Amino acid sequence: MLFDPEVKEDADRARWEVTPYVNVGPLFFGMSHEQVISALPVGDPTDSGYPAPGEFASFYDAGVTVYYGTGGNLAGVAISPFLGPHVFLGDFRLTHRLPSEIVGWMETGSPGSFRLNQRCEPYFEEIGLLIRGQQGGDFLRSRPVFIGTEWADRFGDLQEGPIPAREWEEY
Repeated sequence: MLFDPEVKEDADRARWEVTPYVNVGPLFFGMSHEQVISALPVGDPTDSGYPAPGEFASFYDAGVTVYYGTGGNLAGVAISPFLGPHVFLGDFRLTHRLPSEIVGWMETGSPGSFRLNQRCEPYFEEIGLLIRGQQGGDFLRSRPVFIGTEWADRFGDLQEGPIPAREWEEY
């Protein structure tokens, strides 16, 4: 079927915890590209624009795309809803969720207030989290994007924020 993505089984996915503005699982904001490669279980990226500031490295098998800021240090982490680890903020899983599940969490249990960007995607300034959608088959699933303090200013803004255009254009 067209647009049917490869989907890892739950048992094949790692469980990562998030500490806002600090880390996403084994990835700590401020890490070098070499440290990111060492922290991920899959080795070299399958697609990379590194080392230019603001560029990226995609680790397809891990379901992780990382973005680098000024100085080439880790500034953003996006998690594939289909291949990436299950990422938790407290006891709530942020990855591979239906939009209705995210809305329910936003209304009853999310930490802090949220705003909507130009695409009506919610982002939480207090915790450096943007919830994007990624299409797969008949469903849209949550693709969380986490940012470090370097990108905290207006990170939800598609036009003037620090998240590279690649993230906005591809997903």
